[in-house]
Amino acid sequence: MKEFTWKNKIQGIIACIVLIILWEIIAIKMNNEIYLPRVENVLFSIKEILVKDDFFKNILFSLSRTLISFLIALILAIVFGVLSLMYPVFKSFLKPLNSIGKTIPTMVLIVLALIWFKKEEAPFIVSFFIVFPILYEGVISSINNINKELMDMCKVYKISTWQKVKKIYMPVIGFYITGILMSTFSLAFKVIIAGEVYGEPKYGVGSSIQVEKMNFNTNAIFAWVIIIAILSVSFDLLNKLVIKKVYRWKHEDRN
Repeated sequence: MKEFTWKNKIQGIIACIVLIILWEIIAIKMNNEIYLPRVENVLFSIKEILVKDDFFKNILFSLSRTLISFLIALILAIVFGVLSLMYPVFKSFLKPLNSIGKTIPTMVLIVLALIWFKKEEAPFIVSFFIVFPILYEGVISSINNINKELMDMCKVYKISTWQKVKKIYMPVIGFYITGILMSTFSLAFKVIIAGEVYGEPKYGVGSSIQVEKMNFNTNAIFAWVIIIAILSVSFDLLNKLVIKKVYRWKHEDRN
């Protein structure tokens, strides 16, 4: 298994190197920095962005917007997920809203959010409507997968609703949320950036990208894309670490 994992990692590294070489060759052939900048110029732009005074501000503002919208979506997903199980009317009420969130393109949501709300609020709204349906449906699915015999036992022993929520529903939901925590957070982060590009708040990664776009600075845009990709990979690695810690008992059981 470890050998297979290392083989995949080596193949991934080789694929990245090949893509970078192809990128450099095509950029040299095109000889047009606006359409496709050269690799070394993008790396220099990354260095310039990292040393700017507002770099960490832009990152922190984008991450804080992501965290706030994600936490609101998560809390409401759990609350409405449990209520939907106990009172089906909530499930019927939320079904069309979830369908809207899943089917409407992100760009359309951003445009509508900019019309209806202030530009600082738009990224929060869009991120919430994208992430909430994923979390909500996951909560519903995880609760529905609870052993029916366990639920029948709760009825026999007349376990209170609060105790069922506390001792059964919340642990099950917690295991589910752990599995998709960072992947969903990463999605929210990308949506927030897209909202910032159009909303242009004072600070944010998306706002910086929009400024570079207006200046036709493709080098800096590519540099920001790489920075965002590194952050997304970091979220994924953190998610794997969290899952490994939470599900450690599974690995121990296999050994």
